[in-house]
Amino acid sequence: MSSQTFIPYIQDWFSKTAEKFSNNIAIDCGQQKFTYSEIETQSNKLANFLIEHGASKGSIVAILAQDSVKVIIAIIGILKAGCVFVPLVPDLPEHRINTIIAEVSPQWFIVDAVGLKKISNGRTSEFSSPVICLEETQVPDKFQYLNNYLHDYTKYSQVEKPSVELEPDDMCYLYFTSGSTGKPKGIAGRLKAISHFINWEITTFNIKELSRCSQLITPVFDAFLRDIFVPLCSGGVVCVPKDVDTILDAKKLIEWIDNQQINLIHCVPSLFRSILNEDLEPKNFSSLQYILLSGEPILPADVSRWMDIYGDRIQLVNLYGASETTMTKFFYFVKPADQERRSIPIGKPMDGAAALVVDDRGKVCLPGMVGEIYIRTPYRTLGYYQQPELTNQVFVQNPFSNNPNDIVYKTGDLGRLLEDGNFECLGRKDGQVKIRGVRIELGEIENYLRLHISVKDVVVVDREDSKGDKYLCAYVVLFEELESGKLRDFLLQSLPEAMIPSVFVVMDALPRTISGKVDRRSLPLPNRQQNRTFVPPRTPMETQLAQIWGQVLNLDRVGLNDNFFELGGHSLNATQLLSRVSKAFQIEIPLRSLFESPTLATQAESIETLCWAKETPQVPQYSFEGAFEEGEL
Repeated sequence: MSSQTFIPYIQDWFSKTAEKFSNNIAIDCGQQKFTYSEIETQSNKLANFLIEHGASKGSIVAILAQDSVKVIIAIIGILKAGCVFVPLVPDLPEHRINTIIAEVSPQWFIVDAVGLKKISNGRTSEFSSPVICLEETQVPDKFQYLNNYLHDYTKYSQVEKPSVELEPDDMCYLYFTSGSTGKPKGIAGRLKAISHFINWEITTFNIKELSRCSQLITPVFDAFLRDIFVPLCSGGVVCVPKDVDTILDAKKLIEWIDNQQINLIHCVPSLFRSILNEDLEPKNFSSLQYILLSGEPILPADVSRWMDIYGDRIQLVNLYGASETTMTKFFYFVKPADQERRSIPIGKPMDGAAALVVDDRGKVCLPGMVGEIYIRTPYRTLGYYQQPELTNQVFVQNPFSNNPNDIVYKTGDLGRLLEDGNFECLGRKDGQVKIRGVRIELGEIENYLRLHISVKDVVVVDREDSKGDKYLCAYVVLFEELESGKLRDFLLQSLPEAMIPSVFVVMDALPRTISGKVDRRSLPLPNRQQNRTFVPPRTPMETQLAQIWGQVLNLDRVGLNDNFFELGGHSLNATQLLSRVSKAFQIEIPLRSLFESPTLATQAESIETLCWAKETPQVPQYSFEGAFEEGEL
């Protein structure tokens, strides 16, 4: 469809779809299913309630909820009221929630029961604005004296779709990303841009009535809008796993994809890689047509492994873009021959976008030459909320145009144009990286580490393990001796898990160049066993468990007191670990147990407890060689 074709705003588009498919299932959460009519009615109710209580075009409304369905209803309702939504989730650190709240000063808070508990029990900022709870729940004492609408909303009954005059360039959302100064940046989306993207994906991948699409991403990332509105604007079904364990446990995720008969999946390559590490069979994914990968590079080795099993029966698609340009702006259909490449191309710009590769002198690069990727599109965002200087640094006049309104976005990514017309992305040119699909400013982590009383100097870099997965490594100079676990716990108070370094390397001093800058090239490769007091396993179970840990984490040895996360573990390779542990000891072990018992010794105790619960007083003496299938390691 041409980019010039009229495309309705996504909230209106959804309403038209809901009218057409009113009795069809819109959201499938396993045991819970919601029709288009139910989502339309509930979102209309919220929109009318906001308008009746003073909301107007541009009013900012924060969402703090855990329930994905409640978040979806809130987003659609806020858009129908002409307001701007700011998504938050209860498991964000309180410091980060407070920082975002202080930045945007929302006029309303929309919560579910979990979100309400968070703001009432936590050390969050004082919520002086009205709080709207989308479900019946006991009102905490904290809110009894406030001018809030907790009780009023549940009794409200106006469900006709309101009429609000809007413009294509109106701001409709604020998504916050990592900032180099330690302050998150709010990216301001606009209506026409998100509608354009949703239209492109529906058209390109033939999403239609009853198409089943996965929803695997947290609401605090703009890709959540892609996950929900692509199916909801086409008559499809948003398929939501019942809990986060299903997403993080690769074996459970595979079963869920098959049982739900998913047709299209969006995910980051690292999650895709965790699926590849399981014992896949050609019969898996019988309904799957597309896997859309974004946020990180796809590795040729991953393509090769996938093609060996599925060939081109299920199409892999590499997507590339930035939140600043409203998600994807490049796409590439991966082919079997691509497994022989050094890297997988990001493809060509989608309809409504163009690209340039520009060198350091501001000249257009010829094919094959490396430079910075510039994206030109009328469907970009409005930039960074209340940060015009920062916005003007990346949204600049097209250097090859005299029109001041001809704006391009400087991605900060190095790349080149290939001879076949496809583009290749070669990584960042600044201090920003992507870890498991999450965009991270290394400077923000450094700034928080410097707040610790024991940290004298610090630099954070990204490293790559033997499997091609990136991880964060912090090099620290300390005033006094300190366990790395203390630094990790300190950061967890302010930063999401994805921004916590996997490895901390203690140094006497950071290497520097003649100009005084940190010489990153001279930083030693991290030794994950450095500064560890090794306590060997004592029992056959502990020995076998240590071997499994070593294989997953690529370590020669693991001791009783070693912490999985301090050794470089994260949520994705945690699923690999638990899958192998379950197989070796013939037990089911939930993901949360690893967070509760992160050391080898405490996990061994948990396994013993589970074995006893199965009435097996002695741990079976499985040989380590028999714990894994050939080719699994």
